[in-house]
Amino acid sequence: MSPKKSGAKGYETEELLRAYFLRAGFFVLRGIRLRHEGSELTDIDLWIYERSATLARRRTVIDIKDKGKPQAAERMFFIRGLAEIIGVEGAGVATTDSRPALRELARKHSVLWIDGADIARLKSSGELANSGRLSEEQFCALLAKVDATRSSRAFRDMIEQVKSTVGDRFGASSANVALEGAQFFAREAISAYPMSDAARAAARATYLAAAIAAAALDFASADSALRPLPERARNMTDVIRFGSDARGVSERLQWAEAAIREYAPNGAGLAQIVRDRFNAELKSVPAEALAEIVVKLTKNERLFSIARTLEWAAYDQAAVGFDDLDGEAKAFVGAVLDFVGVSRAHFARAYAASKQAPATSSTAVSNGVAEAESEAPSPTDSSAPASSIDEKEPGEDVVQRLF
Repeated sequence: MSPKKSGAKGYETEELLRAYFLRAGFFVLRGIRLRHEGSELTDIDLWIYERSATLARRRTVIDIKDKGKPQAAERMFFIRGLAEIIGVEGAGVATTDSRPALRELARKHSVLWIDGADIARLKSSGELANSGRLSEEQFCALLAKVDATRSSRAFRDMIEQVKSTVGDRFGASSANVALEGAQFFAREAISAYPMSDAARAAARATYLAAAIAAAALDFASADSALRPLPERARNMTDVIRFGSDARGVSERLQWAEAAIREYAPNGAGLAQIVRDRFNAELKSVPAEALAEIVVKLTKNERLFSIARTLEWAAYDQAAVGFDDLDGEAKAFVGAVLDFVGVSRAHFARAYAASKQAPATSSTAVSNGVAEAESEAPSPTDSSAPASSIDEKEPGEDVVQRLF
């Protein structure tokens, strides 16, 4: 998540493509660090999630190289292999290389190809260049500024952890990590001085974590989308309560009980105590209320739309207060705050709207980021491209169609 030391031109192109896909109706994240057992393996420049129908979900990863010698063929092989390893449905390359032979090779292997002509066309768009959003580097700088005052990396490490799970554990597992992130940042927001740099940064990060949780829960809902409502609610409750493997948790508990019965003194009684306390702990997790709301919102892509709205609020140059969110986005964030035990009223006071307030030096960060005075466009502005998720056929690869 943290910005690198060089490659500003490449970062600008990444932001440009993110703006394009956002306006085309997708949920988009930039700069995901892929990790395994604590080791950082690689990074994903652009990660795209689309929802085209009740059952249709699609994830695409894009490698972006805007430089004189982009090594386009090597990047094609890399991103195709990465997509297969992490189990996403689509892969793409954005490159300055405009050789027709490479585009044809990409087409044969179902790799999205965005060449130099495509990039030049996007760079000529004033709407994409002036999106009214913070760049990823500016967003990182807000978190880094708070960390610097505390001589820590707590804010940056947490948001990196939340984003990292999207790369290879998108769904129930990443939703749970995102909810933990929302809890961390929401608590930081209400403990900071209202409208301070720390409160603003924490609230933005809360929105982003909630956005990722919404998208991940939407993805996880596909498995039971056609089941009766009570069954869908039970499944979603298990997703929130257990994570990605509710059955596995139950089997491990049964194994532990059997071991205690076999080897511990008074094993039968001790095993029953372990089971009772474990079940009591599970019941103390208020998953049912959040699951009920999620199940209702997964109908007609509403949860997907909420994810996009909250992602936009996290990066909007103008501070978007809790009370400024639209009704459904506010309801979802409220449900998340209830779930993680944070007062809605306290959170609203910590990060009230500042669109009427002038930007001051106290809100600027070291690279010149300040809250904008004018309202930035929303994801549903009429200025967005005509291509939209509402126009696609079920199962169609719309990311490929755009280019």
